[in-house]
Amino acid sequence: MSTLFLEGFGQLSPETYLIDSEEEDLYSVFLAHATLMGWCDTSTRRGPLLWGMEEAELTAGTDATRIGFVQVGLKPGIVGVLESGSDPSAPRPSPAGRGGWTGYARLPTPRSADAVDPAIVLPPLIQCFDDALRRFGVIELSGLQVTASSLEPSTRSCIGDLVSGLNWFNTTPKARTDALIAVDNELLGGHTEAELFARLQRRNNRSFEFGPVVAVPEQYSIKAGAEYPILSISPAHSGLGLSVTLPEWTASAAGWVLATVIDAARTIAPDVRNFAVRITRVR
Repeated sequence: MSTLFLEGFGQLSPETYLIDSEEEDLYSVFLAHATLMGWCDTSTRRGPLLWGMEEAELTAGTDATRIGFVQVGLKPGIVGVLESGSDPSAPRPSPAGRGGWTGYARLPTPRSADAVDPAIVLPPLIQCFDDALRRFGVIELSGLQVTASSLEPSTRSCIGDLVSGLNWFNTTPKARTDALIAVDNELLGGHTEAELFARLQRRNNRSFEFGPVVAVPEQYSIKAGAEYPILSISPAHSGLGLSVTLPEWTASAAGWVLATVIDAARTIAPDVRNFAVRITRVR
């Protein structure tokens, strides 16, 4: 199954906690919001719409810079339905793990459709993640990192879908903010940061402007968290990255940038299956 592992970096002020972590956790809050917005649905025979829920955890207070993470699957291998002919009144033991249901087990269901492209998933995924984090208190988000695992080969660019939403940013006052993008070597697929920059520069518009290749300070580089062995990722990087100017520092703007970078990279290296990309605000 194709997997996206999204991490948020910054600060969550402990004195502003709005949710009792003993009553609710990031998993339940994120899933509820994703279901409400129609991005993830495990309650019907349709199965997940954009992603399937796998894991989420708040790490503020236990990690120096990371606020939390969420892991989702882009191609559902299991959905919440009962076996044909089974008695819905007969409870089944839930499977072990966070994804289990109370009362009924998730059962394997084949799905022939391709996984949704990560460039389409990232903007709503990051928005949902940001909204869920802010339910817990006042946060200062300084960066986001997405790690992809076992992706299917790219068959087309999603730039048309991404450009169609640009008017959202055209209608906001241009506060302008600068950020750095760090990519691991696997995303480049044997190409260079300069080749990716050239591809991205052709996508510059009045809201987003991709700048030149720059050195990325160590504190802004890609880090491998303790959960990474699950995704089989070893994010080696060259120390180089890309600069970008955004119209605002918001979840939707950061999501557009990450989606565009991944889409551009997958047009020059469509068979890359595993990679990590990070965006960090610098001004």
